[in-house]
Amino acid sequence: VSSDKVKHPLDPGARGWSTEVSNDVEDLITEMDKAGVECATLVQPAGTYGLDNIYQCDSAKQYVPRTVAVGILDPAAPDASDKLSYWVNEHGMKGVRLQSQAEPDDPRCDTLWDRAESLGVPISIGGGGQPEKVDRMRNVAARHPNVIFAPDHFAGWSGAEDKAAMTTALESLAKLSNAHLRISSTSLGPYVGLTSAEKELFRRVIEAFTPQRVMWGSNFPSSREGGYIGQLQLSQTALSWLSEDDRSWIMGETAHKLWPMLQAPARA
Repeated sequence: VSSDKVKHPLDPGARGWSTEVSNDVEDLITEMDKAGVECATLVQPAGTYGLDNIYQCDSAKQYVPRTVAVGILDPAAPDASDKLSYWVNEHGMKGVRLQSQAEPDDPRCDTLWDRAESLGVPISIGGGGQPEKVDRMRNVAARHPNVIFAPDHFAGWSGAEDKAAMTTALESLAKLSNAHLRISSTSLGPYVGLTSAEKELFRRVIEAFTPQRVMWGSNFPSSREGGYIGQLQLSQTALSWLSEDDRSWIMGETAHKLWPMLQAPARA
């Protein structure tokens, strides 16, 4: 989130942390260097700039090939597919996060999924901790088997009222070969407070997708307690039950599979 609110004004509907915190891309890179993190996807925060993805795109260009931009679009909008082409072709956007009042499997969304396939752009989509939303994701993703997609924030599993039902829904989703999963501090932070039974459900989700289709995201600066490095440490605690090889997939190799253009900075 830019500190320059004149050049990059917040959307009139902006709310929550993005109205309270500024974290320029330069600040993020500094935090990444301190934490020993080499590459990042710069994901447009929901409700911050609306559907204007210019700050994420310009920021990613500034640190190519270390960063790529993932913007936000409404997949049900009549011009969604053309907007996706515009941001990809004109501004170098490398991924799209879907934000809409429409259900994930609304037929109006299919044109954007089709365009994402032709452009080779992965899709991120929210889950909200609702099994029925995950089922609807499965419906649309099954219609577009060549589009790689990933629910954000463990699909909201940690906030779900019925974690067993969410686990079952995600296990079903994981049967699709194009399904991936993002995991962030919103799920990794609460892990230590889960019951033994809930931890087993958590692990079942990761095992269903396999670490080769799960990828870590810091969720920084929305999640900022302990700074950026604190978000990294949460993952080390919550994923300690995995092998070193499995953790390496989740902490970077899976994302690099989706965005092979990412490269670590040259060392002096």
